[in-house]
Amino acid sequence: MMKVHFIESADEITLQVCGRLADAWVDELEKCWSAAKKKCPGRHLSVDLRDVTFIDHAGESLLRSMHRDGASLLAVGLRNQEVVNQITGGSPQ
Repeated sequence: MMKVHFIESADEITLQVCGRLADAWVDELEKCWSAAKKKCPGRHLSVDLRDVTFIDHAGESLLRSMHRDGASLLAVGLRNQEVVNQITGGSPQ
């Protein structure tokens, strides 16, 4: 199961993701991402992955696309931080 909460400010939208980013939930996050971009064009998009418990390969691929499109990715935990580091080219903390 996964939930996505929209947090809006004047210049940014954060998609706060909770649960598993896997299987059909990847498509759900992609829909939320598309809706956020259409609703608020020009605002920076951030994806908060701190409450994500698992990311599968399809989830990684979506996050990579989101990052290429300008989204910031925020993660904690060894596995999720490693996924984000691979996507962003960052180094482990």
